[in-house]
Amino acid sequence: MGFERDDLYGGNPPEYPDGVDPHPDPVNPYTPTPTYDVDRWEEKNQRVELGGDTEYDEDTEKLLWALRHFDLRIAPECDRIDDWDALDRRTQRMYRAGVLKELIGGYRELQEILEKGGPVAREAGFTTGDGTHYSTLSNAISEFDADFLSEAAEYSHNAALYALTTQGSSFDRAPAYPSKPRAYYLENGEDWTVSMDQKLSEASQVVAEYMALVAPSLRFDRDRLATNYQYSIGDIYRLFAHLAIEQCAAKNGAELLAWQSDRDTPSSSTLFEYIPSAGTDGNYEVEDIEAKFINATCRLLERETLAPSEPIHLAYDLTTVGWYGKENRWVTGSIKEDNTTEFWHYAVLSTVLPGQNYILGATLLKERSEKAEALDRMLQQLRENADPEFGRVYMDSQLFEADIVTTCREHGLNWMIQAPDKEKYTKLAENASSEKPAKKEGVTFTDFGANHRTFNAIIWPIPGEEVGQKETTAATDLTRYHDGAESNNGISSSETGSDSNRQSRLDQHGTMPPVAETPDAGGGESDAHTIWITDMDVEERDLEGLGYQYRHRWKIETAIRQLKHTFQGQCRSSDRLRRAVYFGAAQLFFNFWVGLNHELPYHLGSPTNFRLTGLETLHAIREANFEAGKQGNNILI
Repeated sequence: MGFERDDLYGGNPPEYPDGVDPHPDPVNPYTPTPTYDVDRWEEKNQRVELGGDTEYDEDTEKLLWALRHFDLRIAPECDRIDDWDALDRRTQRMYRAGVLKELIGGYRELQEILEKGGPVAREAGFTTGDGTHYSTLSNAISEFDADFLSEAAEYSHNAALYALTTQGSSFDRAPAYPSKPRAYYLENGEDWTVSMDQKLSEASQVVAEYMALVAPSLRFDRDRLATNYQYSIGDIYRLFAHLAIEQCAAKNGAELLAWQSDRDTPSSSTLFEYIPSAGTDGNYEVEDIEAKFINATCRLLERETLAPSEPIHLAYDLTTVGWYGKENRWVTGSIKEDNTTEFWHYAVLSTVLPGQNYILGATLLKERSEKAEALDRMLQQLRENADPEFGRVYMDSQLFEADIVTTCREHGLNWMIQAPDKEKYTKLAENASSEKPAKKEGVTFTDFGANHRTFNAIIWPIPGEEVGQKETTAATDLTRYHDGAESNNGISSSETGSDSNRQSRLDQHGTMPPVAETPDAGGGESDAHTIWITDMDVEERDLEGLGYQYRHRWKIETAIRQLKHTFQGQCRSSDRLRRAVYFGAAQLFFNFWVGLNHELPYHLGSPTNFRLTGLETLHAIREANFEAGKQGNNILI
């Protein structure tokens, strides 16, 4: 089944980069419904024919299409005019004259074009004797909002370009407030760009629709009639976005948001009332928070165009967040050389498709042994919520453990795990070519269970210019040791102790399983190769292709950096559920960001070099009108 997508359009037009279907169906072509009232069009077309056999000069035709758009889309639907149809004919034609004046320059120019009595005058609703002197026009039009007329003229002009370009969407598909169509720029050899205001305005509208999709998944079991729960889900996550923008804690952030906002915003106490406390309010636990945000992600990916193509390849990794607070059983300490800092630990599961590298799950870990359990739980929740088709999962070397391998096999996942950088593993590359990838089947690992002992290896030559470069991001990689000691697998002599002590520390991974001795040991250049351990049939696979695809795993490292440093405000709480919700909010915002960068260019006509930053996404969330969402945003906390 997978993340559901409406492949039959569902009333929405299909999107193509240039607005043109490259493979139209000659038998059953897609015919979109016009965005305007067809009866209004027919009524207007009886006075001035547009889109038919009548020919006009270019300037006249542009004015006619612009006025037609104002009459069909803007005037009946905008907030500035309460009831367009209820206005008298004089007021209506003066509104049109006001838009026309903005399009042609000034009142004397307006008088000149209306006095001619041609098609433009008729389209505007003027007939002989209606009063076209510039002073009469000026007095009437000056009563209207000048900013509104200016904006209406700009949007109407842009809509006219839809009718005058030969490519792209047609006039009847133009939105009420369009930017210039991309086809206009293509035909005139110009780069299509958008202003920051336009980009953020469109992003805020789409974010409101995103929030409508995910809001039902994010409500906790509260008394919806209580005074403190008057705020919507959107209001709560607006505050989370503000905390991330300002990189501040809840109290100061809530006060600042209330001061600068013209909305009623929740306080920090309301935010914390939204988040259940451990052991109360229905006995919520970290796993319940995790499930809510996974469900929200699945709901988001049901949106047309957002779902990643299947099979979905994954990456799984761990990360840490420093902790200097009071002692907590959910944090573990680093080595002494790190100034006794302690850490909260998180597991993150993401997709790796370029441009759609969503974070599917992110959760807190308490014990080292939970890594496989967390992976199993997140995969199970994804199957229950969306049942996508999974392909491969990529992991770093310190996740090469029997319980991880078992979990992958139980879920039918092919896996590729980078081999640990130890002599026993690098011997696999001794006789490998420096130019072509090699393989080795039937590699035996003595510390794995009998059912998981034999795997295959891919030995991939590192391009010469990259030899010696680190491929991981130490700042966000839990699996890197915290000092440079190599003895005892990275654990300094002062830190070695009982096996049980080492197993309980998430930042130390204990002894990696050794590879069985092989008879063909030699003296090759293992540091010039990357070695992956896998359960895939290396005889039937494109090894070079797999090597390049594994590199997409590093996208999860970038995602983790964004989670911790862009999309999450300061969480100073020692409550595990609060920290889980903060990280879940960051996960949600990250996925909004990925979705916007994938979808927004289509809304804006595919601007040249379009890119929405994480910070811009947070601003769009903070400014979004969530009440305008199609559904769900008014669900109380």
